[in-house]
Amino acid sequence: MNKKILLWIIYICFLGFFCFSCGESNKAFTTEEYKIIDSLYRVKLKESKGKMDSLCDSVYNAEFPVMVDSIKQVRKKEILDLIGD
Repeated sequence: MNKKILLWIIYICFLGFFCFSCGESNKAFTTEEYKIIDSLYRVKLKESKGKMDSLCDSVYNAEFPVMVDSIKQVRKKEILDLIGD
């Protein structure tokens, strides 16, 4: 009996979800709101671009030499293996 009740509850929830989720959304922004959104986006983009660039540079400067060294070691081993044969 509990399974039937649970199935009915799930059915009603799905039915309610489909009935109330599909509808027209009247959340259009006005021209002034679009201007404010665009200006805030530009300001935040400029702020975060500097932070992202400095973060990228620091990661590059820290990781690049390590990667180059590991590639050099692999290539050196390959060369030595070729010469040793």
